[in-house]
Amino acid sequence: MRQIILNEKLTLSFETLDKGVRLIISEADMELVCRKETYKNLQNFLKADEINIFKGRLQLHKRNEIIEVVIKNKPSAIISTNDFKNVLDNL
Repeated sequence: MRQIILNEKLTLSFETLDKGVRLIISEADMELVCRKETYKNLQNFLKADEINIFKGRLQLHKRNEIIEVVIKNKPSAIISTNDFKNVLDNL
């Protein structure tokens, strides 16, 4: 499982599934939110300049080269699209 450290409290983990990936936001060892998605949809998300993906408790908002992680309607972290893409490419 690959991970991106979002801030001092939160971690974004990528769990490989048969036909996609499970994105998991956790704090310490406690899972806060997760979302299952296909690789294709995540790649399309990365190609667009401005787009939102997911509805519900976990959302990703992309603006140019920045991805904002929104948890339960609260902006929680920012990561670069390059970091996100590098993890996806290495799953």
